[in-house]
Amino acid sequence: MGLGLVKEALKDIVDGVYAEEVLSGIVQTLKERFKPRSCGVVLQEEEELRVKISRGLSYTFIKELHSQTTHPLLEELKKEKKTVVIDEKHHLYPVKLEHSYKKLVLVPLFKGENVKGMLFLNISEERDVTDEDLNLLETVGYLISVALRYYELEDKLSELNNHDTLTGVYNYKRFHELLFQEVVRSQDTDHSFSIVLFAITGLKRFNELYGHIKGDELLKSTARLIEKHARRFDYAARYTAAKFALLMPEAGKEIARRLAEEVLEEFKQSQWAKDVYLDIGVVTFPEDAKDEKTLLNRLEECVHEGKRDNNHSIVVWKS
Repeated sequence: MGLGLVKEALKDIVDGVYAEEVLSGIVQTLKERFKPRSCGVVLQEEEELRVKISRGLSYTFIKELHSQTTHPLLEELKKEKKTVVIDEKHHLYPVKLEHSYKKLVLVPLFKGENVKGMLFLNISEERDVTDEDLNLLETVGYLISVALRYYELEDKLSELNNHDTLTGVYNYKRFHELLFQEVVRSQDTDHSFSIVLFAITGLKRFNELYGHIKGDELLKSTARLIEKHARRFDYAARYTAAKFALLMPEAGKEIARRLAEEVLEEFKQSQWAKDVYLDIGVVTFPEDAKDEKTLLNRLEECVHEGKRDNNHSIVVWKS
């Protein structure tokens, strides 16, 4: 099969599917076949490292890796431009990606002639890595490179589609992509995450009284307030016309509740508080639900319960 046909076939597979879902499926398949302690895809984007998907890496390590511009293992791949197996005989041993290993398989991911990332498998048990294994991993690495190139082109065309044009925070579509990613990571690392939903109750009446320009100012001000109190690695998104969601990786219920209280206290002091209410819901995964749909339904239930009091409110889901 020619290169063009391979690309077209892959495009048919990935078209309409989130990059995270495609990579998650690939990495999960490799995990089931090779039983590595950890595996994943790491890219170098604009001189920063980014873990696109992983199994077995802690969120703490991923954050540390994101603060780096490169890594000795990636630099080795840039030099070799081919698959590298690192064991105790290799000059880089025991340089690692968080965990110790018997063998660390590194597959280069290319953009044109340049290595822009790597697929890695940390094999912690005594296990032969055969030529057949290496051929399979190199093929997978090639397919990932093609898929990532396709998504990169798509992202450039649709970058604005990831953000709400009025407030600048992420939009509903991007929120769900990030939520999918956090569910996978939480299931893999046994870490919780929380979502805080902020509903502006009375926005419709506010627009009728003061006009939509003033209503837009209210929305932008609320988005800025949420971002002000969010942690550096939280994700703020416009959930619906009058609701904002904050996705908080590795945050338990108490951390999320305190942030909700901080936002509400400042909102009460704002010019908007006399005309609208801020009703806030808080849920935590997997404590409050085992799947995305149930989690979001319970988040909405929290907000609806708060609205009954016709006042500012915070409702935390009680399991």
